Amino acid sequence: MGSLKAGLAKAVITPPVGVRLCGYSARTQPSTGILDDLYAKALVLDDEEKRFALVICDLLWLGKELANDVKKRIRKQADIKEENIMMTAIHTHTGPDLEYVGEPYIENLKSQIVGAVSAACNHMKKARIGVATGECYVGMNRRNPKSPSGPYFLYNWPQGPVDPTVMVARIEDESKHVMGVLVNHACHPVTLGPNELNISRDYPGYALRVLEDVFGEDIIAMFVNGCCGNINPAWIYDKPDISPSPPRIFPENLEERIRETRRLGQILGGEALKALQSITDFASELNLNIKRSDVKLPVRKDIPENILERIKSTKIGEPRYEHYQRILRREDVVTEIQAVQLNDTALLGLPGEVFVEYQLEIRRSSPIKHIFISELANDSIGYVPTANAYKEGGYEPSVTILERNAGTKLTQAAINLLKEF
Repeated sequence: MGSLKAGLAKAVITPPVGVRLCGYSARTQPSTGILDDLYAKALVLDDEEKRFALVICDLLWLGKELANDVKKRIRKQADIKEENIMMTAIHTHTGPDLEYVGEPYIENLKSQIVGAVSAACNHMKKARIGVATGECYVGMNRRNPKSPSGPYFLYNWPQGPVDPTVMVARIEDESKHVMGVLVNHACHPVTLGPNELNISRDYPGYALRVLEDVFGEDIIAMFVNGCCGNINPAWIYDKPDISPSPPRIFPENLEERIRETRRLGQILGGEALKALQSITDFASELNLNIKRSDVKLPVRKDIPENILERIKSTKIGEPRYEHYQRILRREDVVTEIQAVQLNDTALLGLPGEVFVEYQLEIRRSSPIKHIFISELANDSIGYVPTANAYKEGGYEPSVTILERNAGTKLTQAAINLLKEF
């Protein structure tokens, strides 16, 4: 075991107003304002022998090509091995669409991420870390069999599976000053709705503000989104327990939309705060065990026509062109899973929008006591539904390019990786 050192930093990655936002294919209008800034945040841990960096961006996703290029730059500038870097996104649906934002922003994004990691490395301190678990229900399963838009189509379902787990980590320096906190929960950041044209972190931003208000704005508060592929916010104006279900109406008034975003964020932030303040057991001596594994996932033969058209329309030189060409050839998606262990705690990174059932299965099967799970880590392969969801239909199976057994294969590979520790 070695003495733990930690460094944290952040950089603003807010795009200019006027860029196209992401998360809703029908929303093609340019953004009109900024509700709150977007950040790239970095946590670097060192056990005297190995160094690990976690990068979290307030974006919808990070493609494999972008992530790999940034990792190479980090290795050159901060001397951290690429396999020891995990990059992920909070999955906000009110951030820039990286496929349309333009090369100048992409280049600045990469530079800001590398800069944040370098700054974290330059401010390493002897540290200690403690973890705890809470529980909240800001999210709800969204595959309601009686959805007003069609069976299993994006409408909250109180009886459906959900993971209320809130994992938190508290990082302190030798004087017990809080340097940073990490919050992990599974729920889609879509509280503002498809008509929103303002840039925002969505509810995770309000959750982290709760912690910044308590511990001070100089801390780095980070949010890791879990497997929320079929989990949406539990909106107060969604009433799926009523039969027949009413149509969903996002408030036209901006302040009313923000009020709901703030409410859900503060529920999560309050639960995270309670868990963080309950921590009394800290570790300052530990070994960082870092593992990764390549995984091949089968591409479905019956790719939905709407997705097929989009893939075919991608031109040479556009983002993900090569990835889409491999899909057209029905080649397996080659992606990766990654995990880092700190004593009785692990952080697991999965590459897509994974259904919550798989997260529950991983937690049940994990040999490690405390497990943080990040979806969209190091890659973005789209939805990873359960096999049963393909039979049921609904939104997610209609937009995934993966075969129905892909989720089972990914989950088993993740469990196997955790068992190697």
